[in-house]
Amino acid sequence: MDVQPGQGVEVCAYSDADYANDPVDRRSIGGYVTMLDNNVISYASRKQEINSLSTCEAEYVAMAEATKDLIWLAGLCKELGWKHPVPLLLGDNQGVIALTAKPGKHSKSKHIDNKYQMVRRNVELKLITTQHVGTDAMVADVMTKALGVVKFTQFRTAMKVLPLLGEDSQTAASTAAAPAAAAVRRN
Repeated sequence: MDVQPGQGVEVCAYSDADYANDPVDRRSIGGYVTMLDNNVISYASRKQEINSLSTCEAEYVAMAEATKDLIWLAGLCKELGWKHPVPLLLGDNQGVIALTAKPGKHSKSKHIDNKYQMVRRNVELKLITTQHVGTDAMVADVMTKALGVVKFTQFRTAMKVLPLLGEDSQTAASTAAAPAAAAVRRN
């Protein structure tokens, strides 16, 4: 990537959660992929600290984690003198997108811990924008659940992650799913 000071770049993040995934403690798995001009800069996948009461809450918590990285990356771009539009946070839950767009308290979200409300605050301050993206294009799905070969290959390609030498898609999908499932059981 060749960017000179004063040039423009695009900053975005995909955020996703798999609600109540863990069979033992029913906590959700959240993940995100942060990109700069369609190049992966950071990604994370981890079990959430809280037991979410809904899919919407689990997705909102995952968005809060992604927001931290998105704000950091936007600040780095500013420090380097790279211009960029308002960073875009993509999620596949329309309820969460609506929640981030409405200022103030909501009866459906008052139980959500204040530390996760940073998403809405950053939208209100116009530091980030949120937008719905369909599950077919949710790159962060690869961070939250085992996927079939087709989706795994699609998202791996979108993240510009190359297969290992001599590895076919079927092998890649099955080897990627095993550690993810084991990690969920360990946490």
